This record gives sequence, structure tokens and C-alpha cells, in this order.
Amino acid sequence: MSPKTFDIADLSDNLADLLSDIQNHVEVTLTCQRVTWARVLPLSQTEEPVIPKAGLNRDSMVMSNDFNDPLPDFFWGL
Repeated sequence: MSPKTFDIADLSDNLADLLSDIQNHVEVTLTCQRVTWARVLPLSQTEEPVIPKAGLNRDSMVMSNDFNDPLPDFFWGL
């Protein structure tokens, strides 16, 4: 199917059509006064959503032992 364009000013009148097009994997462009705001692209049939895995970046952030200590007076300009 060919891409479709919806103006956000008319979105409440066309919401059902917009959602139907998205469900049918049609590329949709959202505009405001003919200026493009966003594009909704259909996922390919083989593309699966990316699910973050816990622990993937384990130990990539290191926090010093004094991170919760009060800041020195010179920091506050005293």
C-alpha cells in the first residue's frame, strides 16, 4: 500500500483510519500545517521487538564509595 498523510488538526476525525492503516502496515506521516512531524513505519513481518536483557551491561558503571557524602564548601562557593 502507498504511504498516507494525516494532519494532526484533523486527527480526531481520522483516528480510526489512522489506526487501521497502522494495523495494516501502511507507512503514515503526521503533519502540522504541511510540516512533517513524525512518520510511523510498519515493522517488517520478520522483525521482532527488542526486549532488553537484565545484566547486559553489568559492571559498566562504577560508583565511588563516597558518592553520598556531603559536597565540600568550595563547591557551594562558601
